[in-house]
Amino acid sequence: MRVAVTGATGIVGQFVVGRLLREGCRVAALARAGTDRSICPGDVEWIGGDLGDQAALDALVGGADGLVHCAFQHLPGRYRGGEGDDVPGFWRINLGGTIDLLEAAAGAGVARTVLMSSRAVFGLPVEGPIGDAHRTAATTHYGAMKAATEALAGVYRDVVALRPTGVYGVVRPLTRTKWLGLAEDVAAGRPVGVSRSGTEVHGEDVADAAWRLLTAPSATVAGRVFNCSDIAVETRVIVHRMRAALGRPGPLPAAALPAGNVLRCDGLHALGWRPGGDARLQEEIDALCALVRERGAGPVSDGR
Repeated sequence: MRVAVTGATGIVGQFVVGRLLREGCRVAALARAGTDRSICPGDVEWIGGDLGDQAALDALVGGADGLVHCAFQHLPGRYRGGEGDDVPGFWRINLGGTIDLLEAAAGAGVARTVLMSSRAVFGLPVEGPIGDAHRTAATTHYGAMKAATEALAGVYRDVVALRPTGVYGVVRPLTRTKWLGLAEDVAAGRPVGVSRSGTEVHGEDVADAAWRLLTAPSATVAGRVFNCSDIAVETRVIVHRMRAALGRPGPLPAAALPAGNVLRCDGLHALGWRPGGDARLQEEIDALCALVRERGAGPVSDGR
């Protein structure tokens, strides 16, 4: 099975590529100029170009059985607000590029496409758990663009959208890893900032969801949007566990308000998806603390 991937070196993309390679797939990935391709170890066929390069898109999906679209172009380090001062350009490259990609995939006969969306499609807090089919109400350009991307799943044949919440897990370079800076602060005895709460899912669980959507029968997934979330996490709890793992007692940040816009994942559960829950969260916290211990209390480097 040959699977094309965009955004392969991004946080989600790294987990997706890793899972595809473990499944024995041949992976083709789109890479912009200057991309550090070593981030994705393994036998990956790299196609030079971006979402605005039609020839590159055609080469990417040519001969592919499946496509996972994770790419999202934005200002470095910013999702919400990632459009910066160029709102029209933001929409042209992300939504326009997605349409160009889907057109190329349809022309190449790609059997299944998974579009990566976001909880940001819901904007302001919604009362109660949010199901897969809940009405979207984005309040940012990022959320609105993702909602528009989701709508394309109903336009093209055998296209499905996956809607993760916050994604955690060790990635490369290590400095992009969520909560790594928090572990460094705890290890160094630095004060911890304001506590917040949110819903999270491990990147491996997102990759597992993408794999299930790629391989499920068309009648069960085509044209649908699937929520992808696991547990509600509060900074206070993470700091408490890091202090225990690192042997660094100290104060905890104040309790945060409960996480908003909690997603129900009935669709994925019906496909047999079972995320790692609290046990996986603890494994990740232990892994982060081990990284910090190996390098002392200073900032963790890339590690390559």
